[in-house]
Amino acid sequence: MSRFAKQAERAAQIGAAVATAAFLSSGLVYLYLGRVPVTMADHWEIYKVCLNHSWLESALLKFNHHSLFFPNLIRWADLRFFHGDQQLLFFVGMFLLFGTAILLLVPLWRDTTVGLTAKLAATLVLIVGNFWMGRASITTSGGFVCENSLAIGGTLLACLWLPATRTEWPRSLKACLIVMTSGFVASFSIANGMAVWPTLLLLGWSLRLPWRSLVLLLAGALIAIVIYVLLPNERAEIPFAKISDFSAFLMAAGRGPHHLFMLLGAPFLWAEAAWTFHFGVSDKLGATSLLSLSCGGLGLVFAGLAVVPKLVRRDLGQSWLELTALSLVIFNLGAMAIIVVGRTEFFRMLPGEVSAPRYLFWSSLFWTGLLLVAIQRADSKTWLRWPVYLLVLAVPIGVFPMHYKEGLRSRFVNYLAESGATSLIDDVRDTKQIQVLFNDPEQVYRVATQLRARRLDMFANGLQDWIGLPETSLFNGRQKSEGFKGNCHVDGLVQGKNGSSAGKVTGWSQKRGHAIPKTLVIVDPTGVVEGVGRSWGTNEFISRMFYQGKFSSSEFLGYIRDYNPQLQYTVRCADDEALSNEKIVVETPVTGRSAP
Repeated sequence: MSRFAKQAERAAQIGAAVATAAFLSSGLVYLYLGRVPVTMADHWEIYKVCLNHSWLESALLKFNHHSLFFPNLIRWADLRFFHGDQQLLFFVGMFLLFGTAILLLVPLWRDTTVGLTAKLAATLVLIVGNFWMGRASITTSGGFVCENSLAIGGTLLACLWLPATRTEWPRSLKACLIVMTSGFVASFSIANGMAVWPTLLLLGWSLRLPWRSLVLLLAGALIAIVIYVLLPNERAEIPFAKISDFSAFLMAAGRGPHHLFMLLGAPFLWAEAAWTFHFGVSDKLGATSLLSLSCGGLGLVFAGLAVVPKLVRRDLGQSWLELTALSLVIFNLGAMAIIVVGRTEFFRMLPGEVSAPRYLFWSSLFWTGLLLVAIQRADSKTWLRWPVYLLVLAVPIGVFPMHYKEGLRSRFVNYLAESGATSLIDDVRDTKQIQVLFNDPEQVYRVATQLRARRLDMFANGLQDWIGLPETSLFNGRQKSEGFKGNCHVDGLVQGKNGSSAGKVTGWSQKRGHAIPKTLVIVDPTGVVEGVGRSWGTNEFISRMFYQGKFSSSEFLGYIRDYNPQLQYTVRCADDEALSNEKIVVETPVTGRSAP
């Protein structure tokens, strides 16, 4: 190798290592600060069942044709032992997401068939594929990331142990048990997880596994399907195309390839949209994008070129990189095929949903697998190495605008979720805030009543119990100087408890040293707590470093449950087991208002 080639290879290695570190660090910051802190979205439906059924019943029921047995066991344990802490559930999901990444990285670095440059390039691809914020609609929610990561993680664990099933007894028995158990975990974590069985069968065929192993896998697949069919479905709002419905089957066959191409190509559509000034994809573009269609078709062709020769020749070799790459390609292709078949009618009614961001969780890993295949094949072909390595180094640049903008969006959604939770704590009906939590506010209020009664989720700290108490009864009357300052005003009226009017209080506040207060109380002139407020803000350095200073202010939202415009209300900080000596006067529309 010439001196220039050595220097170029060293530069590629350094570039891959730096890009990996930068993408991982930014991804972790965006995920942590953009996490869903309270119950949101479909979890209001799921927790309605969990709160009214036993742990076994809530685990066995299907939701929108998804069997969530293993994720619901985690949710039920969180409700039972940790007061429904959604942030703890997020950390459990992050643990599973990291587990998935480790399952991909460990075999890669143990692979002796590829060199250091290929390993660094593959590591970059895996980090981008796992921590790209394009998947934020799934990865920022603890419950959703548990579902999807259990399916991916179970599949990868089964695939990595698959070669060991052809070893001598008793290691082969251990391997078979791990493979079958992991397959069932993937199958009953989310409906897409059923793709684990065709993945294992195709890989097992390519690995030349004994017939007994293939028969065992086929039996496992049939058992999983039978169990899935027998499980009751609790909620089925999304139309599901049943094979027994001949017209639905014909529609799936006719529109299926188009929908599959659109699903596969959606990452390119969203990445391209993020480069424009107005980031977004309209319903019409999501349903008809030529970019998605063409990229999806090419992806399917590349997948065929990667997989079919291995099936024909049955020569899947000793490369761990190739095994994991093909596992990702086949499984995620199967998962999206299940989406296409199951939601044909849904896509017919809402065509733009075929490019919905939640499906990027699967399609991004499909392309990750294809890039890993390219790296593995190029490592032994000098003429192909540099085009592939340059492509790999260009990937984080191409997807970074969406990575950044989704980080911004997730941080703002975090703020909106906290605001909605504050309205529930104060027991007021601020529908505008609640619709962020779920599209059915009445469902939120019904389940929130049960959460409040059992002191779960946003009610676990008991802030709602402060309302109506004298401020002197909080913390045994302890007060201290906090350097508390700020500005706030009544921003409007919403429906309070028992039909009364509640005042919505917004503003900003700080403590000594520019610290952000966490909890505030709103008191009337007699010293009675009339409402609770909660602050939201971002560390100034983090804001400048990762958000270009867009979240540097410290805002808070609170409510005066029974608002009387004739009274003068004040706000005090209630952190560190003491009330602040300092107070902020709540300005009313009559006295004027100051902008933060």
